[in-house]
Amino acid sequence: MALCLHGITLSDAQNGALAAGDGGAGATLIPFRDLCAVVSEQGSFALNEAGRVEIDRHRAIVDEVFRRAAILPAPVGVVFRAPDVLKRWMELHYVSLTGALQFVEDREVARVHAVRADGKADELEAGSDLAAAAAESFRALRRHAVAALTLRHEEVTGLNLSGAFLVEHDLWKEFLGAVEEQHDAHHLLHFDVTGPWAPYDFVRMQFGG
Repeated sequence: MALCLHGITLSDAQNGALAAGDGGAGATLIPFRDLCAVVSEQGSFALNEAGRVEIDRHRAIVDEVFRRAAILPAPVGVVFRAPDVLKRWMELHYVSLTGALQFVEDREVARVHAVRADGKADELEAGSDLAAAAAESFRALRRHAVAALTLRHEEVTGLNLSGAFLVEHDLWKEFLGAVEEQHDAHHLLHFDVTGPWAPYDFVRMQFGG
């Protein structure tokens, strides 16, 4: 039976990390030293294109663990042929995985989307000015986060800028306050914040080779 990998968490979080309920239904943990792989069984060892159902299930499982413990989310659709193959991969990347878990522990992601508050998308000069203001706001928000990255660059017309910010759990409200400050400073911009998310945007796992 092949295994679909959803993420990596710490073994001391395995008790209760997957609570009974829709979120963790069908997911199990495979331990290796002080790590655990969060997996679910897959009928065959095949790389299938992930559909909406698979993506939603993957996210539900990751979020179920994230509510209780640090987790490194895997990309959707990563499949291992057998548990021993998965454990060999965990052994090969053990140092990187443990270091990454230490980095994201007690931290969560805020995704911030900046859009034009006036709803206009055809004023090139104004759009350029607002894009510069949005970039300035994102630089200011970066000072309230451990790490940040741009998810989508601005478009001169219409203005569409999104970023992900890794925030300390205890400073989440402070970060939201910083977003409000940027809204007050730039009335022609509207900032939409979603989260807290698991660190999807800040994890890059190596496979193959």
